Amino acid sequence: MPEIFALTILFLIYSIGQVVAKKTKAILSAPLVISIILLVAFWLGLPKDIMTTAKIDGIGSILVGLVITSLGTTIDMAELRRQWKTVVIGTLAVIAGTFGIILIGGLIVNPKLAIAGAPIFAGGGAATIIMISTLAEKGLESLSVFCIMMLTTQGFIGIPVSSFLLRQEAKQFLKHPENLVAFSANHDTLKDNAGHTKKRKPLEIPGANSPEWTMVKLGLVATVSHYLSLLTGGAVHSYVFCLLLGILLAQLGFLEPGSLERTQSVPLLIFATTIFMYAGLSDATPKTLLDLLLPLLVCLVLGTIFVIITAFILSLVLKISFPMAAAIGMSCTYGFPVTMFIANEVSEAMGRTPEEKTALRNYMLPKMLTAGFVTVSIASVIMAGIVSGLL
Repeated sequence: MPEIFALTILFLIYSIGQVVAKKTKAILSAPLVISIILLVAFWLGLPKDIMTTAKIDGIGSILVGLVITSLGTTIDMAELRRQWKTVVIGTLAVIAGTFGIILIGGLIVNPKLAIAGAPIFAGGGAATIIMISTLAEKGLESLSVFCIMMLTTQGFIGIPVSSFLLRQEAKQFLKHPENLVAFSANHDTLKDNAGHTKKRKPLEIPGANSPEWTMVKLGLVATVSHYLSLLTGGAVHSYVFCLLLGILLAQLGFLEPGSLERTQSVPLLIFATTIFMYAGLSDATPKTLLDLLLPLLVCLVLGTIFVIITAFILSLVLKISFPMAAAIGMSCTYGFPVTMFIANEVSEAMGRTPEEKTALRNYMLPKMLTAGFVTVSIASVIMAGIVSGLL
């Protein structure tokens, strides 16, 4: 098969996944659709080495560091400080769900499966890439199918559970008329910096924010992250350093917020860094998938139980309603943009008047957006970097 044709096939499969996800508002997620298409295609004779033929496996793994570094630059530290209770709940829920699966799930199913799947339950694509990369480094590629199964199915538990919880929260919210005033149309859900003079940041380099220089800076940060990981003996994954340095250097001005957007190469980079994850599906047979169903259910159920228990305890400690706390915790199973879709849809469904719909949206949306970033973009990446060392 010609290299360009192999790449075109992967472009097509990836594009179909994105279109279906948008049409279904991520109920049928892109990873799920891509996985199903590739599985069927491999079973029908698609060459198993298509990733290698398209030269996507090597370049994709190299570019991941740039994408995760840029992810760090999107974190709004001011909003995280405002939503500190959401940060605490989301972070501790991820930790509890991850270690609950490892400690309890490891007694029920293959411990390596529990370790590989735990941080993926508590996160999304970035955590999956870390685990699959680590599995490849340690010769455990066969477990990557389980990682993909976790990634593609966790939303089927997280989304309906969160929707139910937010509906219960909405009912309680609307029982108190004062909430409609507090979260009216004039309520400032996302603070802005209008009117403030922009100060030059300590590491800001004037004129070095063009697409070309942005790529250079992202590459430098990813390189430094690689060597920092080596200094830890691999105990902390380089991608964790990419995320942390991305957050830090965006605050200091070396990197611009949303750096990757400035390179005008987002679609291609995201494609390259995600499609290679599915290479492990080439060896997956129907029997393989059936054999992994029980471990999958064990991990999903245990993760949900530990997140819910953690949310219940924290709701008492932080004086926040249990349904809201639990929905924040469960955001780890889907992240943005589903967090936005759920908050908007529940607000529309439960609000009886335009005022109620607006108040509900102003109340729920900032919390759910922050929750998604904390759990999927920050906490799960760090947990995956830590847990990968247990394999």
